[in-house]
Amino acid sequence: MLGHQLPRPLVPFSAFWSALDEVFGWLEGSSPTTHLPRASDGQVSAWEAPQGIASWHQKFPLELLRYAGANRLKVEIDYRAVQGRQGPRVVEPYSLRRTADGLLVLFVVNDRGLLRSYRVDHIVGIRPTASTFTPRFRVEF
Repeated sequence: MLGHQLPRPLVPFSAFWSALDEVFGWLEGSSPTTHLPRASDGQVSAWEAPQGIASWHQKFPLELLRYAGANRLKVEIDYRAVQGRQGPRVVEPYSLRRTADGLLVLFVVNDRGLLRSYRVDHIVGIRPTASTFTPRFRVEF
């Protein structure tokens, strides 16, 4: 009855099922814990997002990014760069941070497998996908 309140798409059940061996190994102490590095370009400071829903005064709800990142879902972002490639991109979301200038930046691994940062004010839309990803960096949502 509350299904209408959940973001779409939901995380595929197979993503949970395939991770069970790793979880049980971690609980038993037989699987080592992997400490992933932070996504960084050396120019952006760390930034902690609020725990609950907040207004970032953006064109789209950033909570969709947090939902997708926390559940390891790729997102399709519609990005409008001043120069260069424009249009939709399927990315793995990792972190939101502020630059020294106060701009909000999204760190992702793009559809070509490269670490990139995108200015949030140039993103005009976000759509979570049903595709999951295995993190290459620490997910900070």
